[in-house]
Amino acid sequence: MNISSQRDGGVLIISLQGRLDAYGALELNESLESLITPKDTVVIFNMGQVSYLSSGGIRSLLGAERTLKEREGCIHLCNLKSYPLDVLKMAGFDQIFSIKPTVKDALQSGSTAPYSERVNWIKVPPYVNETISLTILESSEGDSKLNVVGDISKVLNATLGEEDIYSRKFSNTEYSIGLGGLGEKMKDFLEIMGEMITIGGTMVWLPTDGHNTPDFLIPATDTGMVTIHTGFNVALDGNFNDVLFAESQHDEGFTMDELYASLFTLAREREPNFKGIISVTIQADIEEFYRSGIKIAPINKFTPKNHEMIMHPDNIKSWMNIGTEPMFKGETMISFGVGVDLTTDLSGFDEEVLGSLFYMHPANTVNKQMLLHNHAVVFKHVPLEKKGDLDGGIKSIVQNGEFRDMSHLLDNSKMKRALLGVSYISSIVFEKNQEITLRGDCKGWNDTYHEITSKMFPDSTEIQLTPITGGYSGSAVFKVDAWDRSGRKEMPFVMKLGPWFELGSELKGYEEHVKRYIQNNATHVIDHCKIDAFGGLLYNFAGINGRESTIKTMEDYYASHDTGEVLNALDKLFRNVLRSWYGQPKLKELYLYEEYDSFFKYEKIKNFTLEKFDLTSSEKYVELPYNLGTSINPLYFVENVMPERRSQVVSSYEASTHGDLNLRNVLLDDDLNIWLIDFAATCYSHILRDVAKLETAFKLECVDINSLEKLRYMLKLEERFLKARNLSDIPHLPLDSPENQLNFDNRDIIKAFQCIRRVREYGNMITLLDEDISQYLLGLLSYNLSSISFRSLHDYEREYAWISASLICNRLM
Repeated sequence: MNISSQRDGGVLIISLQGRLDAYGALELNESLESLITPKDTVVIFNMGQVSYLSSGGIRSLLGAERTLKEREGCIHLCNLKSYPLDVLKMAGFDQIFSIKPTVKDALQSGSTAPYSERVNWIKVPPYVNETISLTILESSEGDSKLNVVGDISKVLNATLGEEDIYSRKFSNTEYSIGLGGLGEKMKDFLEIMGEMITIGGTMVWLPTDGHNTPDFLIPATDTGMVTIHTGFNVALDGNFNDVLFAESQHDEGFTMDELYASLFTLAREREPNFKGIISVTIQADIEEFYRSGIKIAPINKFTPKNHEMIMHPDNIKSWMNIGTEPMFKGETMISFGVGVDLTTDLSGFDEEVLGSLFYMHPANTVNKQMLLHNHAVVFKHVPLEKKGDLDGGIKSIVQNGEFRDMSHLLDNSKMKRALLGVSYISSIVFEKNQEITLRGDCKGWNDTYHEITSKMFPDSTEIQLTPITGGYSGSAVFKVDAWDRSGRKEMPFVMKLGPWFELGSELKGYEEHVKRYIQNNATHVIDHCKIDAFGGLLYNFAGINGRESTIKTMEDYYASHDTGEVLNALDKLFRNVLRSWYGQPKLKELYLYEEYDSFFKYEKIKNFTLEKFDLTSSEKYVELPYNLGTSINPLYFVENVMPERRSQVVSSYEASTHGDLNLRNVLLDDDLNIWLIDFAATCYSHILRDVAKLETAFKLECVDINSLEKLRYMLKLEERFLKARNLSDIPHLPLDSPENQLNFDNRDIIKAFQCIRRVREYGNMITLLDEDISQYLLGLLSYNLSSISFRSLHDYEREYAWISASLICNRLM
């Protein structure tokens, strides 16, 4: 670990290079003892040359953070590479440390100044009236807006339905209030939804289950898999424009409405573009806490019988819990809320918008010059520090503090001292409910698929699914076009939906093999979701050609392009994608007869053999039709010969293999960027496994053998290809023969076998000096015989596959 340091304006900058592992942490600890002086309150760590970070390194950084925190300071981490940043996120320390893009950004942060200077960061005289004094500690430019989902009128009338419930990520509701709950399924939260607040990305809610006990979830990292469900939510989108310190001028403290009145006055004086609405985030020492809370989830199942609002005099006692006695004196309160100054010109906002966002709470009738809506969480007392880092302080309290209560905060609640983050709202954006549209047929689409899609795109209001292919085992693959809440189109993704037993295996194959070893593969599984027996995977492709890119399978590309274009695509598949899979093969002693001794739905293969050829596994030989002579019965070979050879060791190459390389698992875009999907069978295996699978796919997925004539021609070419003496012996096609020129219907067969020739060329290439054709034939036998059980094949194709398997067995004998 190389450690160097310098100072910029008195701020210590430490640059690290190397691995910040357990040993590097020891070196760093020794250096920090001499580098950090008693006067330092801020240290910037330039991590641009740190390639590795472990828990040992995190502990060293945390030690520096704790030392500086005692002096009201902090550390900043800058220029983090992806791996160290991922480690911090996984461990939850991205929420603890201040992370800045560059050293310059850290230096420009107000928190780099010594503490004694930071509390006077903004040289503005305190605002003082007879009730309260406000000191501005920090100020910043930037637009702040409110993102709103739902309509508060449906809450007040208790008419929310399932279609009115939104799902939002924790990261998109860092500061918000509303009505909501947590749970995987609608039944888990719908009937007990209650008052909620998100503070610092943490969700706290008061279930209406009669227990009056707040529930909460503090995520170390927002995976997007667990989402907040809400029927109405107001979230801040922007930063704190002002961070202020508020102190009471009297022993009894100041009320919430007095605080807002002072903030409105200050805003009118200081903010020329003040439109009349602010959001306020507060950490305060409580003097008197008055709470309110809804007692019944306001859903249409519980709509009041008189069909009046829940605030109606006949309903309010059964629906609302309104506190009249003060609570929690001396404890710490964290709150977030919004307020409207009714004395300000509000013409910049639509009246309907304001009506859908604010309402007059029956317990807030003292100050009629404003409308306030605040929720709060109470913690055991934490000393209030007069500093600008309100966001960091709140996150620390939420993660380490002791919860006491959570509720709607009434305007007569009092506090003595408070740290405030004020945002001046420039606009209010109402988000429409999510709309999922299928652009094409999808067999098997169901409500669970709809719910999985919604969970994987919680921040999108419009999602269009274009089917790319239907999987062979009941799964379906879609190109996903999605638009976010601002109407911006996101980059396209590919999503796979299907039975979880299959997708769970694929996820495991991706995590344990592809992600770990195929470093240059551009396919990434970035999200997954499981509900009951179904699930979904979300793929992200590097290099995709923009938002309007069209994605199709190799199967579709094959059908719509000529032979030369398909061969070019195959070249790119092997050279650009599979090269990283097969690039470093290992010569090993393999038990190939054991490895390939697996046949899909073997009983169906036996039934077909009995019905078509009147054979069982006890008969060794069979007289093949079409004058093909005597050959080996594939069932006899599988049940008698292969078991005897299972212990045979073959010196052959092993590499990373996809395991199910059919043409539907290869995707392409307009620029012929190519990606693989479906890693359920991915593992280290015989290097020719994928090549044999591809050859079988071209024969049985790309040719419609719908006549006896086509079957005969296919078998003629099959014989030619099975006579190859070694892997480099790749037969030529009879392109110039009179038969081929006269029989126009054979073009699709010729096209398929031209692709097979190219696939075999790459098979010869990846096996280096290994020329043994029998290893390849063994792979062909496994896939040819298995295909007989596929539902997509008709009788001529099954007959072809069976005869081909018999000819292969003859060669292997």
